[in-house]
Amino acid sequence: MQNKKNNLFGSIEILITGIIWGFIGFFVKELSLMGASSELITFYRVFFAFVFALIVGLIIYGPKSFILTREQLFWCFLDGLLTQGIFNYCYSICVEKSGVAIAAVLLYTSPVFNAIISYIAFKERLGIKRNLILVLNMIGCIIAATALDFSFKSVSIIGILMGLMSGITYGASPVLGKYANKNPNLFVVIAYNELFASLFVLLFLKPFNNIENISKNMWIYGIMYGVLITGLAYMFYYDGVKRMTEMSIVPVIASIEVVVAALVGILIYKEPLNVINYIGIIVVIISIILMSKVSSAHKV
Repeated sequence: MQNKKNNLFGSIEILITGIIWGFIGFFVKELSLMGASSELITFYRVFFAFVFALIVGLIIYGPKSFILTREQLFWCFLDGLLTQGIFNYCYSICVEKSGVAIAAVLLYTSPVFNAIISYIAFKERLGIKRNLILVLNMIGCIIAATALDFSFKSVSIIGILMGLMSGITYGASPVLGKYANKNPNLFVVIAYNELFASLFVLLFLKPFNNIENISKNMWIYGIMYGVLITGLAYMFYYDGVKRMTEMSIVPVIASIEVVVAALVGILIYKEPLNVINYIGIIVVIISIILMSKVSSAHKV
């Protein structure tokens, strides 16, 4: 009964995370319109999430809570490097080389990679029903993102590889988060994750190459992007992952992000969606509901 209750609360927290992540496109678009580079936008996201988690962690837990064991530091390093730093880098390269549509399709291979990684790490088996729902979720995400328009003029091998890597690293997030979350102090985990991601971005992406073009508004939006969309979202995400007993359903529930992102595009930017896009959105919602029901029934 306790596992069932934890799964329920965990699922709600993952759902809230997906809803918050649905506003990523808003901040990226606004910052891009101001002239911010993709490298700078990535830095804003991870660095200000680090600052937010560091301040809150120090206030709640105190400085001593940031003294971690080597094992805890290792998992925070791996989680931050892969699921924040490398993920954002690979995804941005895929968008640059192959376009938004292909990048979206490749990113939503993450539930498949998550299922594979969860099986290796936890021997977690999905079963026939969950496998079918997993396929349904992927189909819905692809339809919602592309409207089944695959008339891509050119395909970049590097772009495809980077897109697949973004799917792998995003799919690994719940698993690595489970290990990193062995530390009871949530904001300490988030702070270290984002610190390692920030160092990766600074060393490899060079976000301040055009520092003279950075405006005051960029910093304001950048702070909001890091604090709200990343720091606050990961507060719900890591606590949700900590409660979950089955990591393979996490990406499916979090895929509500696609639905919210589409609504943001419609309501704020008046982006037109056709019937096929709406069908994809409905399929995603159905897959989330089905996965939640199957998971609940499995725990009874």
